[in-house]
Amino acid sequence: MELGDMLDRCCGLETRSAALYRSFAAAVHDRPDLCALWTALAREEDEHVHVLNDARARLPTSDAWVTQLSPRWDGIAREIEAKLCEAERLGDGASSDQQLAAALELEMTEIEPLRQMLLAVSQHCPPRPIAEIHALHLADGVERCSTDRHVREQAALLRARACPAAV
Repeated sequence: MELGDMLDRCCGLETRSAALYRSFAAAVHDRPDLCALWTALAREEDEHVHVLNDARARLPTSDAWVTQLSPRWDGIAREIEAKLCEAERLGDGASSDQQLAAALELEMTEIEPLRQMLLAVSQHCPPRPIAEIHALHLADGVERCSTDRHVREQAALLRARACPAAV
């Protein structure tokens, strides 16, 4: 897969993630804490879209089609898309814990490493330390908003993965 195509694909995944989180926020408008979490996560996804679009716009045309990425990344993008589709299928009747679990599943994919790799390869900016990823905001939100043991365990796993030195 070419670099430009993967930047576009990842941008689309981030855009869909932002829309998903906004739909989750709308579904829990009666829970200000959870609504604020989903809104904040959606804004962070919007920022990811902005950065990816900026990287794509600055990418020399030849780099977009000459730079080939490992086929491994295509498989990762397919996995991310599958998790995103599962989350999108939840619909309005999903419980808060189902929404949180779906978001955790999505953030447990390689979406952040994919985004960081694309930014590094496009020479737009150096990758940020993994401790800065917004998955930690989701883990914090789960700890505040969920009493479901399984969902809280997923959050702990996400936190350990995102910031292993802190565990």
